[in-house]
Amino acid sequence: METISLFYGGESLDSGEVKKAYFQVILENKYSAMIEVWQISYKLTPIGLQIISRNVSSSLTNLYRLRFPGRGSQAARNIQIKQKDIEITFSRGEIFFNNLPDLDTAMIIIGKGMVHFQPSDEIEKKLLLRRYHQPFFEDALENIYIRGGPSFFKDNLTYQPAEKNETFPPPEIMNNVVYSIFTRNYPRSFTVENSLSGELLTFLPQSGETVIEMKTVHRGEFTYVYSPFAEEEVSFYDRSRNKLINSYSPKEGDSGQKKMFISFGERFEIKNYDLEVSYKPENNWLAAKALINFISSTDNLDGLQLRFNPALQILKIQDEKGRQLYYTQDQWRRFLYIYLNEKINYGSSFQIQVYYRGKITPPPPLTDSLIQQIVPQTRSVLPIFQDTYLFTQSADWYPAPVREKYFTFKLKMIVPDSYYCLASGQLLGKYSVNETRVLSELENLGSTVFVYESQIPVKYISFFIGKLKLIKEIKNEVNFDYLVTDDWLHLDKVLLSEMLEIMKIYQKNFGPFPYKNLTVVQRYWNTAGGNSMPGFVVLNELPLAHEPGVILINPNSPVDLSYWGEYYLAHELAHQWWGHGITWSFYRDNWLSEGLAQFSAVLYLEKKRGPDELEKILKKMSGWVRKKSSVGPVILGIRLSHIDFEAYQALVYDKAALILFMLRDLLGEETFFRGLQDFYQQHLFQAVRTADFRRSMEKVSGKDLKKFFQDWFYSEELPQVKIEKKIASINGRTRLKLTLRQIKKPLIFPLEIVTETEKEKHTHLLIVENETQTFELEFAGRLKKLKINPGGKVPGKFY
Repeated sequence: METISLFYGGESLDSGEVKKAYFQVILENKYSAMIEVWQISYKLTPIGLQIISRNVSSSLTNLYRLRFPGRGSQAARNIQIKQKDIEITFSRGEIFFNNLPDLDTAMIIIGKGMVHFQPSDEIEKKLLLRRYHQPFFEDALENIYIRGGPSFFKDNLTYQPAEKNETFPPPEIMNNVVYSIFTRNYPRSFTVENSLSGELLTFLPQSGETVIEMKTVHRGEFTYVYSPFAEEEVSFYDRSRNKLINSYSPKEGDSGQKKMFISFGERFEIKNYDLEVSYKPENNWLAAKALINFISSTDNLDGLQLRFNPALQILKIQDEKGRQLYYTQDQWRRFLYIYLNEKINYGSSFQIQVYYRGKITPPPPLTDSLIQQIVPQTRSVLPIFQDTYLFTQSADWYPAPVREKYFTFKLKMIVPDSYYCLASGQLLGKYSVNETRVLSELENLGSTVFVYESQIPVKYISFFIGKLKLIKEIKNEVNFDYLVTDDWLHLDKVLLSEMLEIMKIYQKNFGPFPYKNLTVVQRYWNTAGGNSMPGFVVLNELPLAHEPGVILINPNSPVDLSYWGEYYLAHELAHQWWGHGITWSFYRDNWLSEGLAQFSAVLYLEKKRGPDELEKILKKMSGWVRKKSSVGPVILGIRLSHIDFEAYQALVYDKAALILFMLRDLLGEETFFRGLQDFYQQHLFQAVRTADFRRSMEKVSGKDLKKFFQDWFYSEELPQVKIEKKIASINGRTRLKLTLRQIKKPLIFPLEIVTETEKEKHTHLLIVENETQTFELEFAGRLKKLKINPGGKVPGKFY
């Protein structure tokens, strides 16, 4: 290292006359850098300052200053690059090397190439088949940018040197092209921003980690990622359209077995937040201080990884002793890395404070929401009458856990005096800022302060700002509030009573409401639907039209059950159990929020409206499932929205709900709801997986449900069943013989049969599980009407 820069971070008294001074230190040369936190123990003596020791509490070593153009280039032919399930070839091309002496970690190849990517996972092949009409991705290449470790280039890259192609542009032009490719792709992988200098530094990929950025001739830019440390090792992105196409673990060898993924758990837990936030809607300006309380889950904890919006400027980060902390940011992935001055032992508590500010507009919520997608040219775009601002986890407006975890919080929110702030938890106080004692509070004069606290864990902190008015409140075991925006024109007088009735049914079937307060807000918005946050719900409605000739057409969508007016409220209230009381830990398990909420809403409609209306609802949902089932299985989760948003809603919301109705029929109502309650009680305030849900259902029922879950959650196949009927009438009784033949792969499902005679109506439940099965039913009277699978509760084809 050639230079050293020290940044003073503060000091503390160690023992007696010994003090500790803390420095953030950058050691660097032309090619590399090392960042450390030093603890300097010292004392003052009569003859001067005496340094006792220097300890390094945390360090980032092997950081590099990667650059292109680098060490030069090599004309080559028969270039071949291989990694898991991908092969790239260039018949001729120019290989450009990075600037690091004797170290290859990045290369750029320009020429005429081809990429062939074929997943070893059958479901992933089908996704490519649907998108590109073939079970693989193949296209011509203009250039690629590769990141890998030194061993990757030795083991996975082959080429033959060749004479430089005379048709190539001159070096000065090629250098500009190479620089452009590098600057566009460099921040996307293996880089962190040095908060002291603002420079992007890189670290070396490890153990085969690979990122290949590709510019194709016909389809735009794509990214291939191989990460042996991830739960799903291979990912394939359509970078031009910002869509994740494939994500999976490749099968190994002839056995077809997948590699075991080992998770070593979190290195720390967040127990509590104490936030002070000011938000100015007129310019979307947010300024905040976040005090975060941690507990170390490992010995010698020296750093933290959090999620944070890079649009917000960090002013400073300090520990509980007021010492400044060094940090780096991965802005592409919204990661914030904080390096501690002292290592923390297992089980020890500690705090940090983060001061930040910036301009931020809240993006739409990503989960626990029901949004009607706007179909182009189906209605006029109407302005929103009044601005409202909903901040959820999608905004990353505070330093949050990388994966959803539960914690408690206190929030002091400062907003202009004409606005009301709603947040999770209990409102402890509300007051106006009419005078100030310190200069920093001058900008908040005339504002209103809302103080909220939640001693019950939440998975994220959310707040909602608008010009609101309270319509009604009920103080009870659970406190209920009903608010609307100031411009609300059609007051729903029965909403609060409807909410109480929904809550009553949910608590009976699922378990106690997880929070002490529940608030429902109605507002006008540019899409119908709603959002659910811990302890409060926002219902959206399209603005009323005041101009002649303006026509609103409600688009048909998989989740549009607005004909039944209670639906949106019932769905969003269900998220208080499924989404907040319990959440999903991996994107594939998203149905544990949306599917369970959809099931709960339809369950309520069944209780209120009766079986005939239920049949209409199931018919609509089943139709969408049949239409979109080929897109993929429910277990693809949020990824389905990258392929087809309607398919995402049809499968993760509707198909999952239908599966739960089938499971209710399969297990029996009493056993099914005992299973739901067990699942809820065992995992309250935890992130869960589909396997956890199956285990609860198997525990209470005593049945092996692996095949049922495999058939319905992990497969896109639907039943195709040919039914042969034989009817005989003997002595005033009817004998009905049904032979069912499953044309494709046999699936397991409960099939409802309704028989109607001149005397009575019977409902029969058949458990279908084999390729061919025969059932005999006998009942009094002459058969007048026969219904097989009413409402299409089992989505599929029956003929």
